[in-house]
Amino acid sequence: MAVALVSVGWLAFPLVASPRVSSQQQALVSHAPPKLAIASIFAVAQPHGLIVTTGGWIYCANTQRLARAAGYTLLCGRYAKDGYTWYNLRAKRHLDWGNPVYLAQFAREIARVHRRVGGPLIFVGVSYSGFGMATLASHHPELHPNKLIVVDSYLDLVARWRRNANDGIGREIQVETGPSIAALRARSVDVQGLAKLVREGTQLSVIWSIANKEKWAFQGATCARDADADTLAKLASILHKPVYGWVTNGEHGFDLWNNAPAILAGHNPGREVRFVPNAVPPPGSYCR
Repeated sequence: MAVALVSVGWLAFPLVASPRVSSQQQALVSHAPPKLAIASIFAVAQPHGLIVTTGGWIYCANTQRLARAAGYTLLCGRYAKDGYTWYNLRAKRHLDWGNPVYLAQFAREIARVHRRVGGPLIFVGVSYSGFGMATLASHHPELHPNKLIVVDSYLDLVARWRRNANDGIGREIQVETGPSIAALRARSVDVQGLAKLVREGTQLSVIWSIANKEKWAFQGATCARDADADTLAKLASILHKPVYGWVTNGEHGFDLWNNAPAILAGHNPGREVRFVPNAVPPPGSYCR
């Protein structure tokens, strides 16, 4: 039987030629959903646990140093339709934008790898990958991550699309999701799912900058009230207790790069903002 090696991240696994399958088995395969989740593993010796991110190669590359320094194995997810695999291929970017098949397939891979690696399970995302990991976590709370860290991102895809409907980001979203608001809402972060995670012990760290540059970047999509603050206010109402976010004046993404060890340890940068049940987000928790 022919045996080859397939490389995944820093690992190599034997790939054995498949035996013949029956016509009934072929029919089952033909009706299976397409493989949309491409996973890469970056292992360390004696890992403390598993860090997971999503959004393709650039978000994976930006998280590798963080994972290595913390002594965690890293698992990265990429959408199979995404052709943005190097700096000069940005025009071929095609993100999943909450595609439910991608999320389900990646969730199964996360569970499989975590069983093997052990230790804490930490979801980390910045900018788009923050939305991606929050969406995955809230739609698949059965994964029970110990921490969900979202930096300079957004939790409401409908609001994100409305702010960028007429530019390149808006077109990217619409190509994947279609123009239906119902589809956008279904692919957004599920606040009830977030509530389930928090009730079951997930430590939620949502951190965003309200610096002047963030007010103009992406039409304010990562710092506006409807990016994070409104969702955290809804979460507080569902939980019937306060929840917290952290507001900074940092450069986009740099609150993670500059403070990753502290954030992983539960010490978030910036000013703590308290969101209480049945109340609007407090002043200073978003850019205007």
